[in-house]
Amino acid sequence: MANEDRSKRLFDALRLYVDAQTNAIEVLKQALTKPEKTQPPPKVLTEDAFSILKWEAGKGSKLGDFEAAYKTQNMPAPWQHAYNTLKANNATIKNHFSPEGFTHYYWIYPEKYTDRVFRKKRDEVQT
Repeated sequence: MANEDRSKRLFDALRLYVDAQTNAIEVLKQALTKPEKTQPPPKVLTEDAFSILKWEAGKGSKLGDFEAAYKTQNMPAPWQHAYNTLKANNATIKNHFSPEGFTHYYWIYPEKYTDRVFRKKRDEVQT
């Protein structure tokens, strides 16, 4: 009888092993057949978001030549997008927004002007 108990335990252990392997194979099959969920590539902000604005020349004693895009003289959505981008990036006169490849530095002065966005050519910026 001891032999029968041992055979039954061996059979039960083998059955559990086979069941576990079968389950693992099914999980693997499902993982291989499901398409991978991929994140869309991040949106890349180009200077076009700013270039489409209407810019007016300005001149300051310290800053020299610069340009400003006024809210009232631009389409609301593009102007607001540019302003929000600069605000989100804390773009100020001392902390310009100008990712690699941009030809201008951009900033806002929200303490004084909430209706304009400023820019200056990269090679002309002096602070």
